[in-house]
Amino acid sequence: MEVDGVDNWSCNAPEVAKFANLKAFITAAREFEATHSESAINLMTRYLGLIASSCDLSIFSPGRSEVCAFFSSLWRVMSDSRGPHWAGVAVLARAAIEPNARYALTHTYKFMPILARLLSNVISNDKKIKLLAVMQDISYGIKISWQESYLSGLMKQLTDWIVQPMIEPQHQAIGHKSLTVLVNICYGNLPAIYALMRTVDAKEFVVHLISLKDGGYGGVEVCRLLLCLSGATRGAAATRQTDVHSYLCCTMKTFKKAIVDRDATQLLHAYTFINDLCSDNNLQSYVLTYPNFDAALNDSLKDTDELCLSAADDTGEPENSASCLQNTLKFLTVLVNLDLYSLRCHHPQLICLCMKASRICLSESLELFAAIVTQYKDEGRLPQELIAVISDGLPALLVPPALEPGRAGLQWLQVVGALCESTETQECVMQEVTPDSFEDTLYSVLQYTSQNGPIGIEASQQAVIVGCRTALVLAPLSRDWEAALNRLLVHHQVRKLLCAGLTSNNGLRRKQVLQLIKHHYFPSDQMNQVFGESLHNVSEVSTESPSPRAEAEAEVSWAAQRLTPVQEHAIDMLIAKLNEALHSDKITDIATSSVMELYGYKMSCLEQRLHSHSVALQGATDHMASLQHALALLQATNSSQQDVLYTTQMQNEKLKKTIEELHKQLEDAETTLRGFRAKLAAERLDKENQKEILRKECRTEMNNMEAEMRRREREAEERIKQAEGEYKALQKKLEQQANKNSELAGVLIKFEERVKQRDKRLEEAAAAEGALRKEIDQKDNMIKQLEKTVVERENRLYQLTTQLEEMKRVQEMVAKLMSKSASTAAS
Repeated sequence: MEVDGVDNWSCNAPEVAKFANLKAFITAAREFEATHSESAINLMTRYLGLIASSCDLSIFSPGRSEVCAFFSSLWRVMSDSRGPHWAGVAVLARAAIEPNARYALTHTYKFMPILARLLSNVISNDKKIKLLAVMQDISYGIKISWQESYLSGLMKQLTDWIVQPMIEPQHQAIGHKSLTVLVNICYGNLPAIYALMRTVDAKEFVVHLISLKDGGYGGVEVCRLLLCLSGATRGAAATRQTDVHSYLCCTMKTFKKAIVDRDATQLLHAYTFINDLCSDNNLQSYVLTYPNFDAALNDSLKDTDELCLSAADDTGEPENSASCLQNTLKFLTVLVNLDLYSLRCHHPQLICLCMKASRICLSESLELFAAIVTQYKDEGRLPQELIAVISDGLPALLVPPALEPGRAGLQWLQVVGALCESTETQECVMQEVTPDSFEDTLYSVLQYTSQNGPIGIEASQQAVIVGCRTALVLAPLSRDWEAALNRLLVHHQVRKLLCAGLTSNNGLRRKQVLQLIKHHYFPSDQMNQVFGESLHNVSEVSTESPSPRAEAEAEVSWAAQRLTPVQEHAIDMLIAKLNEALHSDKITDIATSSVMELYGYKMSCLEQRLHSHSVALQGATDHMASLQHALALLQATNSSQQDVLYTTQMQNEKLKKTIEELHKQLEDAETTLRGFRAKLAAERLDKENQKEILRKECRTEMNNMEAEMRRREREAEERIKQAEGEYKALQKKLEQQANKNSELAGVLIKFEERVKQRDKRLEEAAAAEGALRKEIDQKDNMIKQLEKTVVERENRLYQLTTQLEEMKRVQEMVAKLMSKSASTAAS
């Protein structure tokens, strides 16, 4: 399918010179497809060499129709067996350095099947290493949804090189890069894992991988592949804590070794692996219990500082050094986001690292800086030791990125937003960052991310949310930021992205948008204006692509060969013979050769069917790749046309307003001119008549004015005298009022003294009341004690009275006895 027929390329002179080699290659590729001549091949090789040696990586950035047409032409040329394959491999190696181009080569242009066909034992070791280096870049993050036809052969080749004895350095490099490619293909792709398990003996291969891991070879790639195989066979939940800790130990060792060796690929895999471990809900708890993060990070930070210094001075391979530093900062960002208290002691050193690395990797440095500051968001303030480190380099970090503002702008926005959450740094942010520069950076980010597909949409939504959140925090503190917030909420693209985030399937994104709406400073009266305009435009866009059934059937028609009549007759006879023997219980009398013959025919049919399906699948895959190329070209063209249309509409609106204003000014000027001319004519007629009248009136008025002046002088003298009398009376009244004021002041002082005396008496009365209450309480207690004493004395008195009565009774009895005894004695 032809997708490179683009005639509306930019006519800007610098742009034409920038993409001249790409356009020349497209023209040569068309000639090659038409003629397959040697001259066309030589021209393509020449232009590919010039493109591969280009220092400007932006020529590979997707989103432009020229780049889409170039990659589509390169894909078709490399699919042809007569094309300049190795020159194309060199271009792909150069293009893979640019992140967005690498993503497009992986997901849009599908170069992996072509590179897999080039991979074989026939080519030299140097070519194997170059090809595998390109494949490990392009295969990173690849998505495989079905059993693609190239998988089985690629798996066989890669596993053969992995398990072969690695004696020579080149064999080690080939085995290592093959392992990296295999991990990239299998990671997150079940069809690829199943293809791998059909290619090798799973147990023996796992044992070999473990031996590689224990032997210090392979590092984090082996851990990733083991985790893939474990997840495919037992499930992610079956992974044990000891396995995760072993993976983390290997990852931290690989991280330190890769920093020393300046191995960007190993650092990328280390970052990817630890990020996946931390993002997995089943394994995150195991990661948080790993006890050696502090010691491992402490050992690696010194090497990281040296990497930062060497990357700043590296002139030999600046891309590799920058890539190493980028992946290192990403790895450290993942560790910081774990929010482990044991790692907070390293935050000042990491802040210093961010400031050093900001000259080379601004976006990653800002992301790490924002992650560190965000850890203290709940506390509401930063530690003093962290503020002391930040204070020197913070103004430099708060300068909006001048180079590539779209690429590093999102991280810069995140840093500003994180610093606004702390009260100590809000003032510095307001001093260093102006609302206009903040808005310009946000719009640059939106313009940059709009060209990068689904990843760009996510980044745009994140940028809008961070920008609105920052403006909401600073709006109560400054009218300029309040005006900036209003401008942001009026912007059509900001509204569209907020609506998309609110209606997306991403729960975290919806929560962030709802938190913005819940903020107390969010203009709730503008909810309908902000969200109502775009909600009816938010819908799922489904793109219909033509079915590859017709092309697949055309491919199958020549591959699906029918059996010959003789073979069909022999098969029918064998089946009839087997059925007869089965019914007569003589199945054992059938010769084994007859059964094997039928089995052979059956296998032949299955092989032919498998081959036909493979061919159909290959045709469908190629057709799908062509459709994706066409879609990418249409999207790029559509994006450029939308930009042109938007710019044209904005200019038209400005011109319309200007024309309307000029028309209005012209009409006003004509009306004013007519009135001025009529007025001028009338004035000329009146002036001559008015001159005489004015002279007479002037004389009369002069006389009248003289008389009036005399009269007014007399009246003024009288008023002055009257004013002097009134002034003296006012002075007397003022003196009297002053005396009254002094008397009132004395009365007020006496009143205050009386109030004080009353307050004092009240206090004394309150004190006396308290004393009386105490005295009453004491007397109550005394009464109770006296009552108790009275009761005791009454009891004592009662006892004494009782004793006294008994004594009296005894006395009476004694008296009676004595009287009796006396009477007895007398008688």
